Amino acid sequence: MGNEVTTAVLHAHDPTAMEQLIDGLFPGVALRPLPMFRDFVLRTAVMPDLSWVDHTIDWAGQGRLASPEQVLAFTLNGAGRLEHAGHELPLAGGVLFDDASPVSIRWDHLDVEGFSVDRAYVRSVASSLAGRPQPSHLFTAGGPIDAAHDRLWQDTARFVSRTMRDHSEKLSGPILQRSLLHHLALTLLHTFPNVVLSDLPDLDVRRAVPVVVRRATAYIDDHAHEPVTVDDVANAVGLSTRGLQVAFRRHLDTTPSMRLRQARLDGAHRDLLRADPHATTVAAVARRWGFIHLGHFATAYRGAYGERPTETLLR
Repeated sequence: MGNEVTTAVLHAHDPTAMEQLIDGLFPGVALRPLPMFRDFVLRTAVMPDLSWVDHTIDWAGQGRLASPEQVLAFTLNGAGRLEHAGHELPLAGGVLFDDASPVSIRWDHLDVEGFSVDRAYVRSVASSLAGRPQPSHLFTAGGPIDAAHDRLWQDTARFVSRTMRDHSEKLSGPILQRSLLHHLALTLLHTFPNVVLSDLPDLDVRRAVPVVVRRATAYIDDHAHEPVTVDDVANAVGLSTRGLQVAFRRHLDTTPSMRLRQARLDGAHRDLLRADPHATTVAAVARRWGFIHLGHFATAYRGAYGERPTETLLR
């Protein structure tokens, strides 16, 4: 698929068409419609390791929702009934599926917005948080920890879906895609009960000495032009993600994510200084360095360099 984000509007007019849509979007998921079924329209946006879907639907089905390759997470709003692994789940707010337990669904005009996230990637983020390898199936419950965490999930889901839906043409760069995917995976791990939250090791702060921080900042400077995350930085210097965060706070009074953002601002600054204003734009430079919202980029840039990006470009 490369780095492109593919968007589509799909129509299903009968149960067979519904099955084909599900099989195409969620390989390995087995969910079959029952006789109750009405036509529906489904909007999608797909990029490497992450898919978004949105639709309003009236139907009933049974089967399983999780697959060996994916973790599915939804925001639901409507009426009906959803049973998973023998437990009834609410049809309002966040719902997550991490195993192939039986699912029985009756959705009466339900608004559904959801994501399919690569399981291996979520596992890698969890392993970085914990500082050690984690199992494939991470989540221990299908509902959020509490109402506050449910709001966190819904706010994040709206941001990610809006970005994929409305700014798909700006998401061709690997830095932006990786940042969006990482943000969503972290929110899943903080929202839904899982083995990482229940068994985090003690922070490895004894090894968080200045030499490790210097290695981390050097790694950030060398790799800021790539789609690296804070987890990648932590892995590179042999710390857990939380250990790295503690180290940066202790020795630099900042966070790894802020240091990574500054390195990317510096890269954009260098590119703007060298660029031909007749051959490039501020937007192109911002996207190259992982900034999708030009207003936020311009504000951060002016705060760092005392002038607008366009002023630098037109020197």
